[in-house]
Amino acid sequence: MWTDLDLALRIVREAAELAAGAFASDTLHVRHKADGSEVTAIDLAIEDLVRRRLTEAVPDDGVAGEERPERCGTSGRRWLVDPISGTADFVRGRPTYSVDLAMTDAHGPALAVSALPSLGLTMAAGRGIGCRVFNGADETAARVSTQDSVVGARVCLHGKKKPALDGCVVVDNSVSVLSLVTGEADAIVVAGAQLDEFDLACLPVLVQEAGGRVTITEDVVLATNGVLHEAFLGVLSRPTWESNPVSTLLQSVSRPS
Repeated sequence: MWTDLDLALRIVREAAELAAGAFASDTLHVRHKADGSEVTAIDLAIEDLVRRRLTEAVPDDGVAGEERPERCGTSGRRWLVDPISGTADFVRGRPTYSVDLAMTDAHGPALAVSALPSLGLTMAAGRGIGCRVFNGADETAARVSTQDSVVGARVCLHGKKKPALDGCVVVDNSVSVLSLVTGEADAIVVAGAQLDEFDLACLPVLVQEAGGRVTITEDVVLATNGVLHEAFLGVLSRPTWESNPVSTLLQSVSRPS
C-alpha cells in the first residue's frame, strides 16, 4: 500500500502544480458540459497527465476519469481521477478546489490523495496505514475529534436540503473533509446534492483512516468522527427535516477497530 500511495502522491503533486499555475493565470478556457456543469482546459490537461503517469507505472490497472472515457484494466484495481474537484470554485477564483485521485481494489476503497493546490495542503490515506496531511515539507497524522455529543457538534452542511440540526454549530464548509479529518469539524452532512463517484472517491478512505465513519445513501452523505455517527444517523432518519429521510444504505464504511 505504501508503494501505491507514494505513486499517487507523486502524480497528484505534479498535477497540483499544473492546477496552481492555471489558477494564478489571467485566462481560463471554460465550456459547459451537457449537464450544465463547467469544465476548463486545465481539467482535461490534468486528467491526461494523471492517465499518462498511471499508464506508465501501473499499465494493468483500470482508470476512470471525470472528463475522459474509462480505460478498463486486468488487475482488478481501478483508479478514479477528479482533475479539478470544485471547478466552480476554481473558475471563480476561490482557492478551495482540489485535485483528487483514489484507487479501489477487490476489497473496496484502498487509497486516496486530495491536494488543495492553492492552499498548499495535501491529504493522503491508505487502507490500514492511516491518514496524513502534508503542509509543504511538514507531515502530520490526521485524526478526527473526540466530540461525543450532538449538542455542540461542529457540522459542515452541504446541498439543497440542509436539515435543522438542533444544538449543533454550523461551521465553514469550504474545506469540509480537511476540517473533519483534522478534528476541526465533527461531522459533514450532504443532502439534496447531485454527487457522482468521483465526488465521493476520496471520502471513505480519508475519513476512515483518520478514525471516522462514512455512510452514503440515496439521499444523504454523512461523514463523522465515528463516535457521533449513530446519533447523526438517528437524527437524519427522522421525517421532520425533509420528505425523504435516510433510506436504504448503498455504502457504509465503519471506523476501524
